[in-house]
Amino acid sequence: MLLLKNIMFKYFFTILHSIVNTKNRGQSLIEALLSIALGVLLIGSSVGLIGISLKIFNTVEHNLQANSLMQQTAEVIQFLTRDNWHSIYNLTKVSDYKVTLSGNIWTISSGQEIDTINDIQYKRYFQIYDVPRDGSGNIFTSGTNDPSTQKITIFLKYGNNYLSSSTLSFYLTRSYNNQAFMQTDWSEGSGQIGPISNSGNKFDTSSNINYASTTGQITMAVTTNSAELTSSILDTGVSGGAGFNSLLWHGSSGTGGTVKFQIAFSNSSSGPWTYYGPTSTSDYYQPNLNVSRVFPTTGSASPQNQRYIRYKVYLSTTGTSPTINDIIINWSP
Repeated sequence: MLLLKNIMFKYFFTILHSIVNTKNRGQSLIEALLSIALGVLLIGSSVGLIGISLKIFNTVEHNLQANSLMQQTAEVIQFLTRDNWHSIYNLTKVSDYKVTLSGNIWTISSGQEIDTINDIQYKRYFQIYDVPRDGSGNIFTSGTNDPSTQKITIFLKYGNNYLSSSTLSFYLTRSYNNQAFMQTDWSEGSGQIGPISNSGNKFDTSSNINYASTTGQITMAVTTNSAELTSSILDTGVSGGAGFNSLLWHGSSGTGGTVKFQIAFSNSSSGPWTYYGPTSTSDYYQPNLNVSRVFPTTGSASPQNQRYIRYKVYLSTTGTSPTINDIIINWSP
C-alpha cells in the first residue's frame, strides 16, 4: 500500500506540473482537470485489478492446498490397505473416518480432522462404500457387493464457516502384495489333511492317480481313463479372510486329455468343504495350459474373504494321460 501511495503522489504531482505548463502555453483549465480525472480513473482501475488478482491468487492457492491434503489422505489409505485389506473393508460404511499420524505410524479412527494451515481452517474426513457388480462382473449401481473392491470418497471443507469444499473419489481393489499356494510335488503321497500354510509334497486323498514320480508330477494310472486328487487344506492365515485371484496349472494335456478343477473354501479349518466351479457345484474350472483363470468375486461360488481353500483336480483322457507339473492359487491378504 505504501508503494501504491507513492505512485499516486508522483502521478498527481506530474499532473499539477502539467497544469502550470499548460497555463503558460495558454491551454484551458478544463483540459488540466480532465487529465487529473483520467489519472484518478487509471489509478482506481489499477487498484481494482490488483485486488482481483490477489483474490484469484488466494483462490488458486487454497485449491492447490486442498488438493494436496486430499491426495495425502488417499496415499495413506492406499498404503494401509496394501498391508491389511480389512483395515478398510471392516469399517462401517458411509461413516466419517480420519487418518492420524502417531510417531511414524498412520492409523485410522472415526471422526473428522479439523486443523488450520496458512491461516485457513480445514475439515478433512473420508467415507467407505460397498461396490456392487452386475451379472457380468462390471461395477454398477445395483447388484451383488464385491468384497474385494471398495469405493473411497475424501471430503475437504475449508475457509470461513467451511463454505468451500472439494471431494476426491477412487476405487480400491485387493490386488497388492500377491501371494501364492504353489504345489510342484506330490511324491510323498496322501494323508496330509491340513490346515497348512505350505502344501509341500503331499495331499489329502486321490483316486487312480500316479504320484510316485521322481520329478514330482502327477498323471493318471495306466489302468484307467479318469482320476482325481484332493489337496490338503491350505491356510492363508488371514483371520478376516483373503482375496483369491486366480488358478493356474503347468504341464501337458496329453493326447485327448482333459484337466478340470473345483475349489472348496471356508473360514473354518473343519469346513464344511463344498466344491465349486466358476458358478456352481455342477461346473468346473478348465483353464487352458499356462493361462490363469480368475476366481469369481461374487455369488455362492466365490471364495472371497475366506481364510481356507483347497482344490480338487480331475484328469481324464481318450488317449494319453495329462501331466501336471504345478498347480498355483494366487491370493492377496
